Amino acid sequence: MATFSSVQYTIGTALERAREGGLLVQVLVEGHWLHGLVVASDGHGVVIEDGAEDHCVVRLERVSAVRVGARAPKLGLVDSEHPFHGDESEIFEGAMPMPGPRLATG
Repeated sequence: MATFSSVQYTIGTALERAREGGLLVQVLVEGHWLHGLVVASDGHGVVIEDGAEDHCVVRLERVSAVRVGARAPKLGLVDSEHPFHGDESEIFEGAMPMPGPRLATG
């Protein structure tokens, strides 16, 4: 039985969901853990407030790992032998927008 994920869960996605949910995060940047609340993000970086009077701005490509103060999301795993684990109302039949082209960084 093979299991595949149809969702790509990235560091940027984790940080954006943490921002939306007001969740505490820790980010690993060049061997140092920074912690706080994500208060802003623009797709290139995030602003993290530590709860005191400090904040830091971190470029997403510098983040090696993220710890989020919440349970991991359910990513909708697909089982090739039994693709639907509930009733057929769970089947997605609509259009889903795809991300647009991105500029190369470097």
